[in-house]
Amino acid sequence: MASNPVIPVGVRLPLASERLPPAELLATCHAALELGYSSFWVGDHVLLPESSASVYPHTEDGQRPFRADTWWLDPLLQLTWLAGQLPEARFGTSVIIATLRNPTLLAKQLATMSWLTERPLSLGVGTGWLRDEYDAVGMPFEKRGIRARADIAEIRELLTCGRRTYVVRGGDDQPAEKPFVMLPTAPAPVEFLWGGFSPMAMRLVASTCDGWLPAKQSLEALEDHIARLKAACDDVHRDFNELKLVVKPGSGPDPKSGAITKDNLAGYAELGFHEAILEMPYELEGAADVIDTLDRVAARSWLWSWTNAQEGPARSRARQAWLLACGATSPLGSVVRRGCRPVRVAGECPV
Repeated sequence: MASNPVIPVGVRLPLASERLPPAELLATCHAALELGYSSFWVGDHVLLPESSASVYPHTEDGQRPFRADTWWLDPLLQLTWLAGQLPEARFGTSVIIATLRNPTLLAKQLATMSWLTERPLSLGVGTGWLRDEYDAVGMPFEKRGIRARADIAEIRELLTCGRRTYVVRGGDDQPAEKPFVMLPTAPAPVEFLWGGFSPMAMRLVASTCDGWLPAKQSLEALEDHIARLKAACDDVHRDFNELKLVVKPGSGPDPKSGAITKDNLAGYAELGFHEAILEMPYELEGAADVIDTLDRVAARSWLWSWTNAQEGPARSRARQAWLLACGATSPLGSVVRRGCRPVRVAGECPV
């Protein structure tokens, strides 16, 4: 019998590509909901240099796991598009490089997204690692952690109050304070989840953010980080229990550190995490490949309904959701080709 995960599990979506066009991306989201996933998250880069001396922080050799010609959609535009078609899902960024952007313009984008979708947003935020990207868009790379605190405060003020005082050039070319209005405000909540675990990150979460979104850490490491986060909360007289904790165990469906399994989900829950995110590989062969990955992780973590090579109800509905979204009308057991990669939809166990 199918069951629900011990804590909600979301999906960091694979990157768009010619092999995963909009219709198939949406179809995989429908299938994920049928399998029991509850939220969708997207990452962020604006543009990438063909080569760089910057060290990628999440691989042993410091090399980024994606090419310069990898497709990266604008995260807020992508989530707004998805929200219009998936009314039952929740959405977030994991993470958006906030300090790569002007905070006033980012606040405007967030307020517009909130007004159009009327949906809450979990805004995973970070400062990134790629100096060249900052140079290309004309933003300073240095002191970006310090700027992040001020940027979040400014964005919050505009989203909630719609007013803020800025320093502008006065009539005598001298700096002068002037109040500004930005409407509409955000009708739905926007929560800020910080994505790091350095000492600075812990202080920022405790003093400024609504929660914490660490990446690629083992259960043992997370236990130590949480102890440090609790200490940081004590330092600023913040109730640790106010924070929303979301864990992103690793890169891909079988990460080296902290794979999503039934036992590990229980471990995350015991540490106090409220949600986990399956970070899909950056590039997959197409919708069928994505759904097979989602299916495999759900099967080992909370769907225990595969018996005698027969599909369980949730897994059968997931494949049907994908087929219908692709425009397929063929019966179970046939190979469907219309707009999607061919996939045999019955008689095979993908686990």
